[in-house]
Amino acid sequence: MYRVQKILSMLGVLSRRECEKNIIKGLVKVNNVIATLGTKVKIGDLITFNKTQYAVSSAMFNSKIEILVYHKPCGEIVTSNDNANRKTVFERLPDIDGKWINIGRLDLETSGLLLFTNNGDIANKMMHPSSNISRKYEVIIKGSFNDIKKEQCIKGLDIGMSEIGKFNSISACKLTPNKYTITLKTGKNREVRRVFRSIGCTVIKLKRIQYDNIKLNNLLVGEYR
Repeated sequence: MYRVQKILSMLGVLSRRECEKNIIKGLVKVNNVIATLGTKVKIGDLITFNKTQYAVSSAMFNSKIEILVYHKPCGEIVTSNDNANRKTVFERLPDIDGKWINIGRLDLETSGLLLFTNNGDIANKMMHPSSNISRKYEVIIKGSFNDIKKEQCIKGLDIGMSEIGKFNSISACKLTPNKYTITLKTGKNREVRRVFRSIGCTVIKLKRIQYDNIKLNNLLVGEYR
């Protein structure tokens, strides 16, 4: 038997922390009974959340774990449903038992490596700050950038919303002016763009090329492996 929050996390419905918050609010039911933090489920039980029922089955525990690398183009949004009818990253992905869960996000105008899995526990682990996972980007900027500003970016800057943004490393591309390779270990919303903005620079092009030890390599735009 497993705690209800583990099952919803495995399915990618909620992270464990989100699930616990919703259980406390009385928004999760097991077999039509309001769940508590200690509620456990077994095969055959029904979990209800947000008007959707999830049947606990043996397939949940025996399914093959999948991880997919996708080369996201600019102009695609990282969501399964978009009210503005924009293209989403999920439209190009292959069918799978269960559903694909995106590991982190890239904003609309950022391209590059985006990871997906069918296992919520893995997704949550790879996104959580405690995992200390490094991300690497290629960025082209507009504006004056010097050693003083580089040091500020590595030391950490106020990027608004009571958040500090920082890079772990910055190296210039010798062949292309204003192009840099940067690494960072935090995943704050639009962090790269906000850090450069705080020093008076504008990001013209941004592409993620690596997540932990997983590299984009020669994967073509819009394709996956």
